[in-house]
Amino acid sequence: MRLVSQNILHGVGCPPDSDSCLVGERVSLFMEQLAEAGCPELVSLQEANERIVGLVSGEVGSCGYEIVWDDDPGLDREVVLTTLEVIDFQRRTLADRFRSAYVVRVASPIGVIDFLTTHLAAGADDRDCDPGLCPPPCDPAGSLRTCQARQVLDFAREVALAGAVTVVGGDLNDSAGSPALAVFDEAGYVDSHLAADHGECDPATGSGCTAGREDSSLADMADPSSRQRSRIDYLLYSAPGRDCSVGEGTGLFNAEPATGDLAFPSDHTAVALTLVCDAAPDDGVDAAIAALPEAPADPAPVEGHPIDEVTAQAVTAAFETYMDGSIDDMELRIDQAEDFPGMREAARLMFEATAEIGAAVRARVDSIARTSAATARIVYSILLDDQVIFDGREGEAVLIGGRWFVAKTTFCDLAALSPVADDITIC
Repeated sequence: MRLVSQNILHGVGCPPDSDSCLVGERVSLFMEQLAEAGCPELVSLQEANERIVGLVSGEVGSCGYEIVWDDDPGLDREVVLTTLEVIDFQRRTLADRFRSAYVVRVASPIGVIDFLTTHLAAGADDRDCDPGLCPPPCDPAGSLRTCQARQVLDFAREVALAGAVTVVGGDLNDSAGSPALAVFDEAGYVDSHLAADHGECDPATGSGCTAGREDSSLADMADPSSRQRSRIDYLLYSAPGRDCSVGEGTGLFNAEPATGDLAFPSDHTAVALTLVCDAAPDDGVDAAIAALPEAPADPAPVEGHPIDEVTAQAVTAAFETYMDGSIDDMELRIDQAEDFPGMREAARLMFEATAEIGAAVRARVDSIARTSAATARIVYSILLDDQVIFDGREGEAVLIGGRWFVAKTTFCDLAALSPVADDITIC
């Protein structure tokens, strides 16, 4: 079986007049590369969304791929293309509610395969855990990325079938030997790149590397000489009780530049795995038996009491105004947050650092519940260009002097997501 994983780059950080760094042309190039490679049977994309899925759907004809997509409204999600029989699929939201993991179960000549694709926290998103951010089984003293890796592993274990093969693919945003990759290594997962006797990434030459090109313009993607500098994209596999190995074609997928105006379809180089296994334990698959177990319900939110309409409107206005990047009056936005020493200066720093992309950011208040006479629990989502990037985050509003504000705890939670988080010491 042949598998490919590609972070396709959604392009929201690209110049507004670049059409997300020519995302349509880049998707076309990648789909052409798949066809030229003989249409690998399982392909995962990270940084997919509704528009990218629509672009892919117009390009699947030459390979006859089925697009396995759950209509998730998020900006940065995973999707799988396959020529195999699809048994089931399921998505789980990971810690911090920005990233997710998506498993697609298929029937193949080597038996059932669970293809689990994900995109773990990037450098700007990764941060230290705390018990609220990183629930069990995560280590509250660890990092968010390592916690997400643990959640992906537990997801794979929870749904695994006896005799089935599990492949974890995606942009794991960390290097081999890091705590996040150690989660899979300690569980017996095989790094297919190394198993195929390919050397580790050499930043000086770009050999064996999958990331490092600029992702905010087309400069590197159009430059055939641009090089990658790190290996953060993987296809890891686990096949307990099976005799499996890597075959020819395992390694980097589209490292060589294409001819034409675009040399590469993304800032990432895709990775490929040819998986060779002994005969499947059974000749057929009973789809009813092989269906994935039902996903667990999200933890119940902190209990509260309903609030009156006037209070709900005031809380909603504070949250939505504070996070509305289209509002030019920065001081008006800052006035919506609970005041404490250094808050205003930190808020200005955050807003200025995200001014270009922040103009398209909005907040959507999903629910409000009173937790005390002066506090309320808020469930809200953050949207970029009307696409969800953070879904169902919990925040707090506080009543001070008869007026509702975004609470300090929520201000600091959002500050931790800022590109200037390291410069904000007041939290």
